[in-house]
Amino acid sequence: MKIKELLLIVFLLILAFSLRVYKLGVIPPSPDWDEAALGYNAYSILKTGKDEYGKFLPIVFRSFDDYKPPVYIYLTIPSVAVFGLNTFAVRFPSVVLGTLTVIITYLLVRRLFKNKNLAFLSALLLAISPWHLQFSRVAFETNAALFFNVAGVWLFLEGLTRPKLWVLSAISFALAPYTYHSARVFTPLLIMGLVFFFRINLFKNKKWAMTFGLLLLIITIPLGLTLLSPEGRLRLKGVSALADQTGVLRRDIIKIEDDQKNGFPFVNLIHNRRLTYALVVIDGYLRHFDLKWLFLDGDIPRHHAPGLGILYLWELPFLFVGIYQIAFKEKEARKIIFWWFLMAPVAASPTTELPHAVRTLTFLPTFQIMIAYGLLAALKKFPSLGLLKKLLIVPFLFFIPFNIFYYFHQYYVHLPIETSQYWQYGYQEAVEEVKKVYDHYDKIIVSTKLEQPNMFFLFYLKYDPQKYLREGGTATGGFADHRNKFAKFEFRPIADNEKFPPRTLLVGTQRELSEKAFKTIYYLDGTEAIKIAGM
Repeated sequence: MKIKELLLIVFLLILAFSLRVYKLGVIPPSPDWDEAALGYNAYSILKTGKDEYGKFLPIVFRSFDDYKPPVYIYLTIPSVAVFGLNTFAVRFPSVVLGTLTVIITYLLVRRLFKNKNLAFLSALLLAISPWHLQFSRVAFETNAALFFNVAGVWLFLEGLTRPKLWVLSAISFALAPYTYHSARVFTPLLIMGLVFFFRINLFKNKKWAMTFGLLLLIITIPLGLTLLSPEGRLRLKGVSALADQTGVLRRDIIKIEDDQKNGFPFVNLIHNRRLTYALVVIDGYLRHFDLKWLFLDGDIPRHHAPGLGILYLWELPFLFVGIYQIAFKEKEARKIIFWWFLMAPVAASPTTELPHAVRTLTFLPTFQIMIAYGLLAALKKFPSLGLLKKLLIVPFLFFIPFNIFYYFHQYYVHLPIETSQYWQYGYQEAVEEVKKVYDHYDKIIVSTKLEQPNMFFLFYLKYDPQKYLREGGTATGGFADHRNKFAKFEFRPIADNEKFPPRTLLVGTQRELSEKAFKTIYYLDGTEAIKIAGM
């Protein structure tokens, strides 16, 4: 590797890391409940070897009556050991993996297309990508799974000339399903495509090909056994659009009854659950190619900067150019890129709340590669254009830096203010207020109308995990459950007109404590978040 290329990689590394680590602990403005749970469980493993439920070094973490893959929590342990239990420490592993994904994208594109300019531009677009930045600045496991998948593909391609690298590729691919749920579907599909496209190369290197397959199998066997358990199926039921069979099939039942009344034949063939389920999945799949979602408004507020989509608007024309150019000019590379691109939404297709930016982060970096290819093709064509066409394009050239600047302004300035309530903002401030008066009260009741307050109090108090487990640990993660408690704290609903003994501190919502509160915590937009009242 020449010095110039090395300097470009260093530039990408510095840029990607800087954008991801800048104000990491305060933007987004608060950890959400999943980040708090990831952090506290990493802290608990560090101190006791057990999770919040007292399970020793689990490969599946029970959390809020859901079950999380283990890799991100274990990756967070060194970060918590170095930086302490705080928001920065919980998010830092995602920063590192997001930065490395940018670098590996450069190496992947360079290997696949044999084009350094395309490799640099693809990696650069990923480094500044609104979609990738959004999830590599927070402790979202999907970002870690993306890293393992991208690294797996790159190592697999490098293994075509150095088959020993297939061992590392297998390990990387195998870790992805242990990191995020959607990788349990996407990663096998991605591997199937690679095996099919390069079946001749695999056949020529049977020993290393068999090693690749056996290693994948051995590492993922424990995960497979977990997926067959009730805990493994719980996540699928929780997010599946097909789980509510009554709701999904209701319209078909009505149509069958109407057709039977009118004497139409073959009603069960025309209106049946298999066809209905297939249409639900197809609809879910196609929603992820919605240009409005991608380029204009995104999905829920926690998944994008205010007023913007998850891709830059200026990238839209270059995306279409890139797709066309790759389809007709890149005979080998197009197979991998298009297979990757088309398989990315499959895991999310039968789920709810679609389109979903978290479950389909697997799209990356295919979008950036196609956009970069289209941009380079347009730049190559630009000198041959007539003067009038060049003048017409000039305003668009000014729009590109404006769009990028506008995104960063929206993200770093307006996102904290406009989305603080969606990030469960206010718990840190509430905990600090409670700590000031802690010795003045015998009991502290925290309302479960606040979202998962027990985990936030454990997180911000840095409550000793050994002591917490001796007191019983976490009972359940149900939203309205009243069994979770530690020290003076009880986490339960606060009933209307409930009578409390003296020296009781209440922490709850505006509706529950509007007339009793001596302290109000506000969201960053000025609306009320949490009330604190003393009896």
